Amino acid sequence: MDVEKQNGSYVHGDDRSASPHLHGSDLSASDDVLGDPGETQVIKIRQQYSVLRALRNFESWVDRQMKFEASGVERVPEEKRKPPQMMVFWFSLLLSPTLIPVGMLGPTFGLSVHTSVILTVFATLIGTLVPAFTATLCPPTGLRQLAVSRYAFGIWGAKLCSLLNIVVNVGYAVIASVVGGQLLVAISGGSIPLAVGIIIIIAIAFAISFFGFAVIHYYERYAWIFIFVLLCVLWGQSAAYFSPTPGLNSITGIDYSGACLSYFAVIFGVSVSWCSIAGDYYVHYPADTSKWLVFGLTYAGQVLPTIFVGTLGNYFGGIIESNMDLDAVYGDGGVGALILATLRPSGWAKFACVFFFLSFLGNIVPNIYSSALSIQLWGKHFIAVPRFIWCALISAITLALAWGGRNKLETIINNLLSILGYWTLAFGIILFIEHFWFRPKLGGYDLSAWQDQKRMPYGIAGLVSLLIGIGFSFIGMDQTWYIAPAAKKIGAHGGDVGDELTFVSVLIAYPILRTIEIKLVGR
Repeated sequence: MDVEKQNGSYVHGDDRSASPHLHGSDLSASDDVLGDPGETQVIKIRQQYSVLRALRNFESWVDRQMKFEASGVERVPEEKRKPPQMMVFWFSLLLSPTLIPVGMLGPTFGLSVHTSVILTVFATLIGTLVPAFTATLCPPTGLRQLAVSRYAFGIWGAKLCSLLNIVVNVGYAVIASVVGGQLLVAISGGSIPLAVGIIIIIAIAFAISFFGFAVIHYYERYAWIFIFVLLCVLWGQSAAYFSPTPGLNSITGIDYSGACLSYFAVIFGVSVSWCSIAGDYYVHYPADTSKWLVFGLTYAGQVLPTIFVGTLGNYFGGIIESNMDLDAVYGDGGVGALILATLRPSGWAKFACVFFFLSFLGNIVPNIYSSALSIQLWGKHFIAVPRFIWCALISAITLALAWGGRNKLETIINNLLSILGYWTLAFGIILFIEHFWFRPKLGGYDLSAWQDQKRMPYGIAGLVSLLIGIGFSFIGMDQTWYIAPAAKKIGAHGGDVGDELTFVSVLIAYPILRTIEIKLVGR
């Protein structure tokens, strides 16, 4: 089959859909799924075990009754794709107070509010480029984000990525659950314990994630509108408490440089970490959807709410640094109590905070859903187990971690988010190089092979490059539990350069290792 260049991307000569890098024999998604030997094996596994048969029958029955998503990580056939409104999906996911405690870190690091805002904006603009790209890989293939990564990492390497992705998703869900629980405690005047608030929000999130893609998108389509209005009110009413010296840094010199690097790493980590799940929600777009449309929807959909809420967090950080009374409120009840204290009158404040509490569902639900899909990528036996079972497991893990870390939120945020940026940055770079440099030379993506170890890459180059990137991040990271040698040299408290070292090391390592891998094994 001849390969020709068309519209700037490589396609097979008989590729009727003109989607980049797709085999001509893989154009009909429905035919692919029916003819996929991996799908056939999954069906056989389900038939062998009565428990799996019963769970699958229950899942199918609920699907017939309520039109919920009975599928999991399998490829989505072309005829079953119904494009959602992704811009508002991202708005709903990110327009919640979840990013307020993240933005507060800037002033708590000693940076001025103005410096924190500048870093928030630029870190978001740069970091979001990665998930905006990775999202473009999913409509042409019909595969979820981590399933696509098998073409670079191999089946076994993608399993490690799936595990790391679960850590990312659960980490975000824990943050949202704790802040949501704090809000419920503040609303109740302390009559509801924080642990109960966490249980309530995670239980509601599981109920929504149980019903899958359609219900998630229906919820996300409308939830963001009212929350956006409430956030605007929060901006307006909290302005009375903003720092009177927003341009004043409490640190100078190399300490200032180190704090800037560390805070930039946190926000960059927030933005880039979506790259491992961004495409999960585009598999319902037609295969010939413009990649620039997908890129634009993802980029704008993530950048706008991240900056909007993140900068509000910067100003809230200024509040606790300049107002002793509100700092005491924050110390006693966390971010939830601080939000309630800045709204007035008290009746309106509690009303608004109830909806802020519900807004965290927009963040928790997709993380539970995508984590369940990640588990299914561990193998055919995991795919055979219905997705809602894995949603229940992830919800239980999130509950346990949120319960245990409910009084250590700032430490969790500081340590977690910048670490997430290291591996997801390496992941995105590897997919970028694979897609634009190696896939055209290999003839594209053989979509019928995504579950076949004999036809997929070994993934040694991808896995080793990922580990190299993570290894170099340990030379430059700046965490409360570990300050790397390079970071120690940048100020009294260090400066995080883990992302920069990860970027350079992976950019050098992967092309070399992948070239060797292809020469030795041919795929």
